[in-house]
Amino acid sequence: MVNTFNEYRQKFQEQLVKESMNYHYRFTRYHADYSIALAYISDEHVDLNVFAEHLRASDMLIFFHANLCAIIFDGTNAEEGIKAANSLLSHVQNFFFAKHLYMAVISTDRDKSQFQMVHDLFDLISYAITHNMDNLVVESSQVIRND
Repeated sequence: MVNTFNEYRQKFQEQLVKESMNYHYRFTRYHADYSIALAYISDEHVDLNVFAEHLRASDMLIFFHANLCAIIFDGTNAEEGIKAANSLLSHVQNFFFAKHLYMAVISTDRDKSQFQMVHDLFDLISYAITHNMDNLVVESSQVIRND
């Protein structure tokens, strides 16, 4: 799976940057924070549309494939973004019993560009998949770096 994911990664990143443009504009102009989560389930025949039932009207669900999507949580700082992603995960886990569901989340940071934020998010989900960190929300403090 990681190979397939990496094959289309650039395309998915470009799509997410484009889809999140309005959120990032509001962050830059009005300091309105937002967070982005990526969700991936190992079974390609599973539909992640169930996420839509648990989002607010101002949040956005973006599909890359039936088993890979991004969720933009509007108006959330880092702590609130992690809480929102964990809440979403707890609501949908029953639908994907015995499946490997991976989630990663990242929040706005004044020191990072929109592209860097999206790039880092894809690094997080790749890390989660590679290290079998399923059924939990991965964020940057959980990553072990070998610098």
